[in-house]
Amino acid sequence: MRIDYTEDEDWPGQFALWDANCRRSMRGRAGQAALRRLEAALLAMPEKRLVSGKLVTHDGDVCAIGALARAEGKLPEPEPLDAFGDESDDVDDTAEFAEASLSFPRLVAWKVVAQNDLMNDTVWELGYGPLGPHEACYRGPDGKGYGIAVVRDMTPEERYQRMLTWVRNALRLQEQP
Repeated sequence: MRIDYTEDEDWPGQFALWDANCRRSMRGRAGQAALRRLEAALLAMPEKRLVSGKLVTHDGDVCAIGALARAEGKLPEPEPLDAFGDESDDVDDTAEFAEASLSFPRLVAWKVVAQNDLMNDTVWELGYGPLGPHEACYRGPDGKGYGIAVVRDMTPEERYQRMLTWVRNALRLQEQP
């Protein structure tokens, strides 16, 4: 994970203040311009898929910030493979890369990385199966139907769709009062 997220606060309301500052940064002129650049980069991707946890993989897959870096010609080389042939587990700070190399506002970059890596990580689906009359059940995202909650990893294609939707919704925040 590229973001150190914790629910421990030094004082009451600290995380709410941080989140409010992120929202204000996203609504500002620089934040909206950065999100428009990100939307254009996502739409220009030849393969509509995003990965989490890495800026760029050895297979050429990228995260949302990596898509912008590729579109602007600033994508760095992937990290070297470790001794076992897997990709390195070293933490790369993508939010800092976006701020330093792509002139992305710091808090907007943090929110983009959080959405790409943390919020769009798993998918909850409704799995059907035999349930007794008093067994725990999941009602599904629409609140209808009953079944068993099935949690699975999100596919890169689903992550792309969710990130594009999130960016477009964040752009509409500017239009709202």
